[in-house]
Amino acid sequence: MVEEKSIFKGISAYPGVVYGQVYKWRPPRKKKESRTALTPEEIKIELDLFKHSLDRTESELAEIVQKHSQDPNGRELVEIIESQIVFLNDPLFRARVFERITQSAESANLALETTVSSLYDEFQAIPDEFFRERADHILDIGKRLEGNLEPNQKTEPNNHLPDNIILIAKEITPSEMITIDKSKIKGIATDFGGKTGHMAIIARNFGIPTIVGLKNITSHTEDEDYVLLDATKGLLNRFPSLEDIKLFGLQSEIKSSSVPFQEDTKDLRTKDGVPFSIKVNIDSQEEVQAAFEKGAAGIGLVRTEILFIQYKELKPTEEEQFLAYKQILLKMEGRPVTFRVWDIGADKMENGYEEANPFLGSRGIRYLLRHPHFFKEQIRALLRASEFGTIQVMLPMITTLSEILQTKVLWEECVEELKESGIEINKKIPMGIMVETPACALNLPFLGKHVDFYSVGTNDLLQYLLAVERNNHVVNDLYNPWQVVFLLLLKTIAEVAKSQKKPISICGEIGSDPLFTPVLLGLGYRDLSCALPLMQKVKKRVAETTVWKAKLLAEQVLELAGEEKFAEIDSLVNQTQG
Repeated sequence: MVEEKSIFKGISAYPGVVYGQVYKWRPPRKKKESRTALTPEEIKIELDLFKHSLDRTESELAEIVQKHSQDPNGRELVEIIESQIVFLNDPLFRARVFERITQSAESANLALETTVSSLYDEFQAIPDEFFRERADHILDIGKRLEGNLEPNQKTEPNNHLPDNIILIAKEITPSEMITIDKSKIKGIATDFGGKTGHMAIIARNFGIPTIVGLKNITSHTEDEDYVLLDATKGLLNRFPSLEDIKLFGLQSEIKSSSVPFQEDTKDLRTKDGVPFSIKVNIDSQEEVQAAFEKGAAGIGLVRTEILFIQYKELKPTEEEQFLAYKQILLKMEGRPVTFRVWDIGADKMENGYEEANPFLGSRGIRYLLRHPHFFKEQIRALLRASEFGTIQVMLPMITTLSEILQTKVLWEECVEELKESGIEINKKIPMGIMVETPACALNLPFLGKHVDFYSVGTNDLLQYLLAVERNNHVVNDLYNPWQVVFLLLLKTIAEVAKSQKKPISICGEIGSDPLFTPVLLGLGYRDLSCALPLMQKVKKRVAETTVWKAKLLAEQVLELAGEEKFAEIDSLVNQTQG
């Protein structure tokens, strides 16, 4: 008899050891199946579904208009929704969908998707900017109509999680991760994903011990099984012994600490007195107060697309964004806050259309410059919020100078628009860029003349440099930050920034890894932005490290990396102190 496997090895995304009951993630309700060659009876059913969706959607939009019509700050939202109602009742739009259902014998959802996609492309091709800017509204209407095609929408299966669970899943999307009740989750284990995927990043920011890339853990566990999740070693034990449980205890080694936090009011310095700054990355407003109370020097990265990921039907309005940004700045009481503008696309927040390879497609600044109306709403919100604190703005996925220059044109347009409405923006707001593509990193000597600071997004920079998709479990052994080309590029970036006298920081996930901290210090970095739960460990590593020894360590690591002696690097970094 073959002994059933009990120990599963994956990748640690956030350390900690927990013991508890399994809850298997239920796949969310799938989209209605697209079908063709319908029978006459089926065509009638699909026509009725579409008519029902039209009625329900119009009622929803009318309700939004009524809700905000008396709000002086809701004028813009009302205008947008009213224009969508007009489009919804456009006979041409309705006729196209009806024709595809009746003449082409397509299901309602396929007819709708095809019509919306076609109209979107037509609007984008119109020379008049007024119409191009309204192409996004077509996508919004399409999504709302598609959601209303189901006559009786069922409750999503994961809305009410049990308490104190270890969540087991094939994969969890960032939007699912941000909306589920994380207070009920003790640990997470997934078949797929990488440690720098956005699901893992969100779990890490909430201090949830997480293992990814377990390959087949979902097929070997059932609800209410008791498992031991050792996310420090990346191991999940299906049949832990009593000794195992006693050894590790019943709670996470990180969350179980009962010692109250003592804020360190002194400026952070290395062991030999060199100033160092530790900021934090945030995905939600709830994290801001904790960042302030725990002594973060500031917020080095606000992921605005994650901040608003709960807006599934409509993108947040300028007013809603302004209020959110204002609250973050007020809570930080003058400490610097860096807002990254929408990084839509890739593995987070849909951009409205399917792409063969979204990581190489319309994401970040590429998407924003193709949708200037949407981008300008965020710019205006950030400009208006700027008077309530110390703000910086950062552009993602930069590859060319023209992307920076086009953004600056839109920025000045927004300043003028606000001025015309009676709002003067007098303070200079630093504008920086994410260095996360090789093209950007190698182009810094030219880009530097046009920006105020740099922040290195190591997660994407590593995947683009090595041509290894960071969420692909098949090749995750190749996604290795100790690769010499990556370390040399980090060193070059720091040297260029120093020669230009430009502030530079790291906001990628290696900034949250205490083992990497002295190496980054040795490569020339003096500013990191990390996950809040790991901030104290990173601070401690900085405080116990001298710059001269960090430089020596970095040289040794580079030499070993050139020979791909990765195990020796891990051993060296673990042993190095002071």
